[in-house]
Amino acid sequence: MKINSNHSLLLLAVVAGIVATIPAAFAAEISVPAGTSVPGCEETNECWDPAEVTVSVGETVTWSNDDTAAHTVTSGSVDAGGPDGNFDSSLFMAGTTFEWTPDAEGEYPYFCMVHPWMAGMVIVGEAMAEDGDVMLKITSNPVKEGKKMTVNVEIMNMDGSAVEHVNYNVKATQNGEVVLDEQGVHDHDGSMDHKTMNLPAAASGDNPVDVEVEFLGFGTNEPLTGPIGEYETAQVVPEFGTIAVMILGISIISIIAVTARSKVIPRL
Repeated sequence: MKINSNHSLLLLAVVAGIVATIPAAFAAEISVPAGTSVPGCEETNECWDPAEVTVSVGETVTWSNDDTAAHTVTSGSVDAGGPDGNFDSSLFMAGTTFEWTPDAEGEYPYFCMVHPWMAGMVIVGEAMAEDGDVMLKITSNPVKEGKKMTVNVEIMNMDGSAVEHVNYNVKATQNGEVVLDEQGVHDHDGSMDHKTMNLPAAASGDNPVDVEVEFLGFGTNEPLTGPIGEYETAQVVPEFGTIAVMILGISIISIIAVTARSKVIPRL
């Protein structure tokens, strides 16, 4: 199957017009572990679990008190003069939770006013994806038999801006033989190169390379967010250039946008 650039642009425009808006469901959870009301946890940085989280603007951070003592979650730090007014749980008892949703980027240190050795950090970055829709672009170089191929995986927002802190699996096969299998990849800046093993045959229309990317979520801490579990597969002939695959919300749909010289056989 051949897809020329005019057809691909039309197909991409039609599908983009019917994409449903899917509300984002982001969250980061922090536990107050048992025993933190006694000094000592600060020596191993375990007064909060995890002690540092990275989230996006609009994500909700939830603290749960899993200790037997009451605590506070108060923004600021003892060294910087105490509370800074960004958020404060006041006293929250064992078995209860406190939530905060940041509306601005930055670093937000916090501590417990009852037990001031308990220091933590929330890092708030730019929103990593909007409504769960992202674009996946795969670029590969032409290679001969017995040579390694470079597969570049780039994940971006629908406006073309890079998506940070993406987690995925990537696998490539040629004629049924696995030539690349990397699991649990964490990409900080939205673009990463992957090297295959030596290809059993030169990549061509008769010997294309199947590249599959499974999306594992956004973020650096559990739970990860986004359309987790979606995957996209395309059978590519790398010497013809770049392909782009759109991941649409929760549905697993492959739409291929290609350049004029690209040749792609999509797997739907």
